[in-house]
Amino acid sequence: MEKKTISVHAVTIHIYTIIIALLVAVLALVSLKYLHLKLAVHGFTESTMFMNAQQQPVGSVSDYAGILATTVAGYPQGQPLYTQPAALQQYVVALSKQLHRDIVVMDPTRKILADTVAANVGGKYSYDGNGEVNQVLQDGVSRSFVETSVDYPVGMSEVAVVMKDASNHIVGIVLVSSATVGK
Repeated sequence: MEKKTISVHAVTIHIYTIIIALLVAVLALVSLKYLHLKLAVHGFTESTMFMNAQQQPVGSVSDYAGILATTVAGYPQGQPLYTQPAALQQYVVALSKQLHRDIVVMDPTRKILADTVAANVGGKYSYDGNGEVNQVLQDGVSRSFVETSVDYPVGMSEVAVVMKDASNHIVGIVLVSSATVGK
């Protein structure tokens, strides 16, 4: 009977092969987990922010207004949207069309920075009959009110949400209508 001897070199190669195979398997598993998470986040975002099968907005108006206020005041970092008039107006118009809601963004002096109705940009907002915008600017608490204006002579229910920058300073107000418009 002949004895087989295995060299140390051959054993080392087998161990390295096993380790490489295990690393490839772990990498494949991590990749699949990442893909699963990415798809789950994408699906959650779409179902939360966009529309369901009946083409109706989902989520509350306060949610929309809060998300919009955070986005306008904080992104992109270094030069947020509220400091970029043209980009802000394009964003508001696009989001307004998608959500079928009236949207107004104004600074703390009530100057309209962006509006679903582009002709209003640059003007002063004065359609909150009981000073709700000033109250929101003072205490940061969201409020609802009915806007009666040339654009909405029969009245439009609006939610006012404070807009804060990265330093938590109030930089304006976002209004989003409670009812859908222009469908």
